[in-house]
Amino acid sequence: MLYFLFAILAGFFVALSDALNKKFLSSLGSPYMVIARTLGSLPFLFPLFVYLTLKHNCFFYFSSNFVFTVSILLILEIIATLLYMKGIQISPLSLSLPFLSFTPIFIILTGYILLGEEISKLGALGILLIVLGSYCINLPSIKEGWLSPIKAIKKEKGSLLLLKVAFIYSITSVLGKKGLLLTDPVWFASFYFSLLGVFATLVIKIFYKIKILDFIKRYKNAILLVGITQALMCFCHMIALSHIETAYMIALKRTSILFAVILGYLIFKESYFLIRLFSVIFMLLGILIITLFK
Repeated sequence: MLYFLFAILAGFFVALSDALNKKFLSSLGSPYMVIARTLGSLPFLFPLFVYLTLKHNCFFYFSSNFVFTVSILLILEIIATLLYMKGIQISPLSLSLPFLSFTPIFIILTGYILLGEEISKLGALGILLIVLGSYCINLPSIKEGWLSPIKAIKKEKGSLLLLKVAFIYSITSVLGKKGLLLTDPVWFASFYFSLLGVFATLVIKIFYKIKILDFIKRYKNAILLVGITQALMCFCHMIALSHIETAYMIALKRTSILFAVILGYLIFKESYFLIRLFSVIFMLLGILIITLFK
């Protein structure tokens, strides 16, 4: 039961990290938010990586299989993070983050298309609830017509970006589990997310020509605040994932969409709180049904 709590805490910390990132850094642009999210956790994760590696002589973890898995993970994770930060920068948290609930749908669909896996009636019900939630989240626009809530998803660019992120996460969640099984949860968390911080920052530096040192000096407090919440998320994520099946862990972590709606209201005074709250509850029920009965 304790590990289920770690999965929910991972959801809370990711929502809190996103809210803090949006509050303090969204005015600068999504590349800066990516740096805060990835590089910000480095001071908390890298010393632990060095300590564990030297203490337990973890160099034997670096097999060709592990290196290949991490390489693919890094590429996908950097793309997802760029889309993710852009999404929450341009759209309210309560309208963008709930679309991460589509990750289990993508996992089911890829299983159906690639492996011919059947979708149960309850699995179909779970999909329906998530789709219904995504419809209801834009319910205030229904005065313009019954199709308006669907059209609103297309207009809300942050929602579309988070849909793409959800698809990428349907792949990285499985690869992350593989990397974890090849090593140790705490070591992998400290290693992988430290590596992500370095490589994501290099990508931002190359493609966006940002003066990173100037940014860090000027906004170090905000970066560290985002970084420590992200580091806590990493540890909770890996500890839970090492004891719970991937699907269950991701389902529990998706409580982040509930926390996002609440934080969006408390911090940013985002509108239509009750409508979005009930919409997210539909989505969470859908995730739960898919996870248990797909």
